[in-house]
Amino acid sequence: MPDKDQRDDAEFQRLLHRLADGSLDQMETEQLESLLLDQPERQTQYLELMCLDASLMELGEISRSVPDYHISHPQEKKSVPWGVWMLTVCAVACLVVAAVLFVATGNERQQVVQQKGPAVQEETNQTTSKQQPQEPFSKATLIAGHRAVFRGTRSPTLTGSRLRFAENYMLQDGMVKIRFASGAEVILQAPALFQVAHEEELVVNLGKCSVYAPEGAEGFKVSTPTSNVVDLGTRFSVTVAEDGASNVAVVDGEAEVSSLSDPRKKRLLKGETAYVGTDLNVMDGDRDQSSQDYIDAIPDHLIAYESIPDEQGRAKSLASVSVQRAGVQRIYQADDFILPVLNHYRPGSHAFGVVPADSPAEELNRFGPMNLLFASGFINPGGEKAVHQGEFQLGRNGTPGMNLVFEQPVVNGPGPDLIIFDAQSIAHSLEGDVFHLYPQTDHPTARPMTVRKYDIDGHSEQAQIMAGCRLTQLSSDFADDGTPLPIVARSQLVHQVPSRLFAVGIDLDDMQIPPGGSITGLFLQDAQDDSDRIDPVVIVGLPPVK
Repeated sequence: MPDKDQRDDAEFQRLLHRLADGSLDQMETEQLESLLLDQPERQTQYLELMCLDASLMELGEISRSVPDYHISHPQEKKSVPWGVWMLTVCAVACLVVAAVLFVATGNERQQVVQQKGPAVQEETNQTTSKQQPQEPFSKATLIAGHRAVFRGTRSPTLTGSRLRFAENYMLQDGMVKIRFASGAEVILQAPALFQVAHEEELVVNLGKCSVYAPEGAEGFKVSTPTSNVVDLGTRFSVTVAEDGASNVAVVDGEAEVSSLSDPRKKRLLKGETAYVGTDLNVMDGDRDQSSQDYIDAIPDHLIAYESIPDEQGRAKSLASVSVQRAGVQRIYQADDFILPVLNHYRPGSHAFGVVPADSPAEELNRFGPMNLLFASGFINPGGEKAVHQGEFQLGRNGTPGMNLVFEQPVVNGPGPDLIIFDAQSIAHSLEGDVFHLYPQTDHPTARPMTVRKYDIDGHSEQAQIMAGCRLTQLSSDFADDGTPLPIVARSQLVHQVPSRLFAVGIDLDDMQIPPGGSITGLFLQDAQDDSDRIDPVVIVGLPPVK
C-alpha cells in the first residue's frame, strides 16, 4: 500500500488535471490549497501549470498586447474560478517569501565572509558582531553529562557537541558540563533552560548552574531574567527559580552581581551571596542554602560503550566501555572484564532465552560463564515488588530471579564497578526496566539496591541497536545441571522487533560495600513494577582502579 506522501502526490496530480479543465469545485479547491501548503515542489508545479495555461490563452487570442503584459481572454473561453486565482496568489506569496529569506541568508553569509577580511572591515562590524553571533555554533562544548535528557532540542547533544548560539536547551533530567573558549566550565542541573548568548555569556532562565572560571576566564558572564553575574576569577553558583528570581553564591574568589533595573554592581567575595527577586532589588541571599548549590564535578558514571558490529552495523558483542572513575575517564577492553557464571534462573510468567539469529536451530543457552554476545542468555527473570528478605534458594523451585558468581571478586573502587546491559524492545519503555540487586559478600554493612535509572537509556543517542536474535521459548524440562530447556519447535522465528541496548554502571558504594571491599556474586530480580521484565544480556565487573 502506498504511503501518505505517495497518496498525496497522486491526489495533487489529479487535482492539477481538474484545474486545467476548469472544473474544480469548492471542496476540491480547498483540498488543493492544503496540498500546496509548505510544499515548494508542488507550488512550483502549480505555478508552471498556471503560466502554461496563461500562455495558451494568449496564443488563442487575436489581440497582440504582449509588450504591455496584458492578457485578453476571449468571451468563449471558460474563466478560471476565483478560488484558483486565490491559490495562485498564495503560491506566489510563498515563493516570494522563500526568495526573500534566501537573499537574507545569503547576505548574512556574505557578512560573515567579509568579517574574515581586512582589519578595517572587522572593526566596522564589531558592534553588529557583539549584538548577534554570526556563526551558527559557538565554541562552547558539551564535555560531559550524567543521565542527561534534553527535550525539544534540534541540535546534537552528545558529548563533544558544540552548542548553537541562541538556541534554547531544555535539560529535562540529569546534568551536563560545558566548557567555553576561555576555559570557563559550567555544570547545569535539571530542570534547566539555558542558551549560549555569546562566546563568554550563558543565559540561564531556569535551573542551577555551577561556574568554575580559571585564570584567563575573567569576565565570563551568566545572565538570568533578573540579574547579571560577571566572574572576576572564581567559583560561584547561580540558581534561577521558575519566576526568574535568582540566587548567587560565591564559593571562592570574587564576582559582580547587578540587577537588570540597576547597572550598579555589587561585589561578592568568598562565602557571600546575593538574591535578586522579581522586584529586581539586590539583597543578601541565603548562605546556608547557597553553600549546597555548588557542584564541583559530574558524578562518576558510565560514559559510553563500543560494540563489535554485525554485517548490518548492529551491536553483536561488547568490545569496550568508557567509564569515569575518580573524575578520570578510563577505557576498559574485553580482556579487562570480570565475567560472571550463571547458576540459577527462575523466570516469571514468560520464560525465554535469546540466541543469535543465525545460530543453529537446536541452539540453546546453558548455565555457566556468561559471554559478551548481546543476543545470548536468559531474559525475563522473575522477581518481587519489595526487596527480598531472607536467604535465596537456588534450583528449579528456588527464588525467582537469577544468581551470578564472578570468576574473581569485584573490588569496590571509585565510580562504577559493574556494568549491566538491558536489551529493551523499541516497543517498550524508554526508561529501562527497574530491578533489584543483592550483593554476595561477607561485609556486615552490605545492603541490596534498586536500580531505577540507566546511564544510557532510550533517551540517549548512544543506545545501540542489538544484533538480530531468536527467542527460545523455555519448557518445563531441565538439563542435569538445572538449565531450563527450550521448546525447539517454537524457537525458530527471528525476532522482528528490534531492541536497543541500555546500560547502567553499578557503584558498590550504593550497596554499602566499603572502599576496597569486594563482592563474589550477585542475585538479580525484576522489581515487578510493570508488565515489562529486565533482559540482562551482558554483565561485567571492572578491575580495581590502579
